[in-house]
Amino acid sequence: MTEPAIELQGAERFGVAQDSRVAAIRWDVLPWGLVLDLDSPLSEAPDTELRRVWLCFHGLGAVTWPFQEARIPTGCWIVVEFPMGTTSAGLLSYSFSTALPVGATGALVLRDVAQDVVEIQAQGFSVLASRESAPPNEQGHLDWETRTRLASDASFVDALRRSAR
Repeated sequence: MTEPAIELQGAERFGVAQDSRVAAIRWDVLPWGLVLDLDSPLSEAPDTELRRVWLCFHGLGAVTWPFQEARIPTGCWIVVEFPMGTTSAGLLSYSFSTALPVGATGALVLRDVAQDVVEIQAQGFSVLASRESAPPNEQGHLDWETRTRLASDASFVDALRRSAR
């Protein structure tokens, strides 16, 4: 049987978050961890299909996410994914620039770099993705039913367990 969610390895896991929508920030999946649940485009082509991706941060050290004046009714977007580094404490440092809906209208605004960079520090990092993809809806993302049809939360947790072996 083909599993609906798989772990991405090596180079295929880097850059997967570029132009993705962060649909959910999950604290309930990994002990001492964080999961970013994404709608991730298959390519940079217009109207490309999306797949569901989990960025998993194991042994979370710190999270810096500037939400000042942000309104996030439908998530925020990862605009630029920066190369992963290592902190002086030996933690992995993952960072990206975001586009957040801001102000009364909720318009997407690119702010200066100091205001829009997210940094997550953790002991480990893994990436899971749905095997299947689907076209975006009229808002440019996946609705809940489509996301869970591509790969359920349970299938992602199963993939996490398989990768831990």
